[in-house]
Amino acid sequence: MMLTDFLQKLQGLTVVEANEITKNVCGIEDFFETDNYSIPADEFQDSRVEYGDWQTNLELACRTCTLLKNQGIEPDVIIEPTCGTGTFILASLMVFGDSVKTVYGIEIYKPYINKLKFRLLDYALNNPNVSKKSIRIFNTSIFDFSFENLDIEKDAKILLLGNPPWVTNSKLGEINSANLPQKSNFKQLKGLDAVTGKANFDIAESIIIKLINAFNGKNTALALLIKSSVAKNIVFDQKRNEFAINEISQYEFDAKKEFDVSVSACLFVAKMKGDAAIFSSTVHNLYSTEKLYTYGWVGDNFVANVDEYKQYASIDGKSQLVWWSGVKHDCSKVMELQTKNNSFYNKLDEKVEIESEMVYPLLKSSDLKTKTVSTSRKHVIITQKHTSDSTVDIAQKYPNAYKYLENHSSFFEQRGSVIYKNRPKFCIFGIGDYSFKKYKIAIAGLYKSTQFSLILPIDDKPVMLDDTCYFIGFDDVETATCFAKILNSIVVQNFMKSLAFFDAKRAINKELLMRIDLSKTIELLHSNGILSDSEFTMSSNYLATQHRPKLIQRPLF
Repeated sequence: MMLTDFLQKLQGLTVVEANEITKNVCGIEDFFETDNYSIPADEFQDSRVEYGDWQTNLELACRTCTLLKNQGIEPDVIIEPTCGTGTFILASLMVFGDSVKTVYGIEIYKPYINKLKFRLLDYALNNPNVSKKSIRIFNTSIFDFSFENLDIEKDAKILLLGNPPWVTNSKLGEINSANLPQKSNFKQLKGLDAVTGKANFDIAESIIIKLINAFNGKNTALALLIKSSVAKNIVFDQKRNEFAINEISQYEFDAKKEFDVSVSACLFVAKMKGDAAIFSSTVHNLYSTEKLYTYGWVGDNFVANVDEYKQYASIDGKSQLVWWSGVKHDCSKVMELQTKNNSFYNKLDEKVEIESEMVYPLLKSSDLKTKTVSTSRKHVIITQKHTSDSTVDIAQKYPNAYKYLENHSSFFEQRGSVIYKNRPKFCIFGIGDYSFKKYKIAIAGLYKSTQFSLILPIDDKPVMLDDTCYFIGFDDVETATCFAKILNSIVVQNFMKSLAFFDAKRAINKELLMRIDLSKTIELLHSNGILSDSEFTMSSNYLATQHRPKLIQRPLF
């Protein structure tokens, strides 16, 4: 029967009568709220961000449900916590068939619910032989919903299914969205972490935690389309939370193809039954179901590839050398210079005439493409030798530079970071004795590469790195060359790849680099014949003169 024909037959009936007939056809409780029995016009507003409006296409939803069914998941109850226009509910009815007895959907945006209802009604009218389910749709925020009030039998097999919003709490706060969890430090962060960027989280993560808490101890499978970074956070926090999840798996898919958004994403599947807790996740390709790798906790270490890590775990420890990040100034229009016609120009295209003692060659992550670097595209003004230095002295020592900085002081005043508060006027960060080492070994933090570059002085000046890079410094080229060979060895390279999450904004960071125990690495490379006796002696003697730094391990993503 056509949808329009069915609606025509309801004309003249009371809402109670119309709802009873409609329920008998498609199973939806309280389908109509008024006696206007017509298909509503599209009333969607521009809500892509606020309501996580990356609506799932039916093919992807059916692929997801089929994958779950092939794993032996045959739910009695389907719950979609942010059901949108109902694609996953529709797909679950098509794929799971008679096993499903009850369906619950929660959605804050009323126009989506209207479309959802009519999609399910149309499906039921065109498939009259499909067994009817009990379907209830709740028009409310997931964060205000109490799952304890659902009428679910004790031993029912539950599937939590869907595609929660791909947006952060801070982004929703910017647009004053009502689709927000109550303000709380749900990750139990301490100190500055609780009030800075680390307190920002994806809404999907908060929803998953709510679902896990609500269905903990019940025969439940959770299957949600989320960003891969959210999945990693859930697995990482398992060390602290120990949720009763006895199996975690992920299925990577092409988010650009499916949702036209450039982000790493996956189908996250967690099975909760019993009291056991698992601390790793196996990653597959959604389209081929091929197993790719497993990541998670190995003892007290959180790693990107469990199998690879186990091969090189012997060098996991504390680096005998301190890795430093490069110079941070947050004032590139004034501080960074380029050479044109043998003169310096800033990003405002102004000719800059200052004392050469204040200017150093500069490299960024994008410049570290080769194993040896001896040229630079840019230069940088260095106003301090240490972060505690006064910048007032520049006026006497380098009057041209001071005049230039004063003339552009408004740019420095616009620096918003709290790190510049109550600091010298033209201060910089990431500067110290280590910055002026003649030779450096550096690595880019922003790229999917674990290659190290040997940085040679340029015009007899030490090269500065920007704050997207990490480096260690040396006084002589022989020692620097030896350690570059050590760090670019297959042992260190594979070890780093087992730790680095390359879909993170900064895949390589100081915490990762500080885990390379150079002493153990040198011994391993020497025993395998990769380092000569002289290289082993040189590098070992050098490390013996260094103090082992303290290390606090933090997440690597």
